[in-house]
Amino acid sequence: MAMDTYQIEQLISQAIANRPLATSAPLNLYILNSKLICGARIVMPKNARFIAHISPETIVHGFDENQWKAIVEKTLCILSEGSDNAAGNGFKERRREERLKISGSVYFDTDKKTRTLQGQMVDVSSGGMAFMCLNKPGSVEAGRQITARFSVPFFTPDGIFARRKFTRTAKICRAGIAGSNLRQVAVQFAEPLPFKPSEQSQPMDTNITVCSTGQI
Repeated sequence: MAMDTYQIEQLISQAIANRPLATSAPLNLYILNSKLICGARIVMPKNARFIAHISPETIVHGFDENQWKAIVEKTLCILSEGSDNAAGNGFKERRREERLKISGSVYFDTDKKTRTLQGQMVDVSSGGMAFMCLNKPGSVEAGRQITARFSVPFFTPDGIFARRKFTRTAKICRAGIAGSNLRQVAVQFAEPLPFKPSEQSQPMDTNITVCSTGQI
């Protein structure tokens, strides 16, 4: 099974959430025995694969966009090397699924009591998506569940272009600040899409940007 960026982001978030709470000392994020761990620097095993230092300030205030991107990319790089020696039950032999860059609307609800919010899609894979939305307090926080409605470009086997509409329950695995009034949100779908958007047969190109407007 392929592991994409959204799954990696969720695992990083879980590792940080499961960090030792009894210490305020700086922490290390590392991979050991096919597990992603956030632990105290002084107890990091010698055979662990180091990813990043995490300061107490980062725990409190969160990562900025560049820090988070660097951590995710390094994690993916280590996993793609296949150098973590534990077999089978973790990251080994899993590869990254490319994401399709896409411009279009996503409509989402954080619960049944709030009104539907709108965002603009950034990219999508079979396992999740990233989108931009207004920075409204409490609306998009890591760990929160949303229901999202969106459409994805699709080519039939005979090359005919179509748009497939989806409704997916998703978990927010990252909600970073992307400007004074914007947030960039990454979510993982509870149920994957039935195809990989970036790996469709021609004429679909993996770098295509597909624009859409209007209500889904």
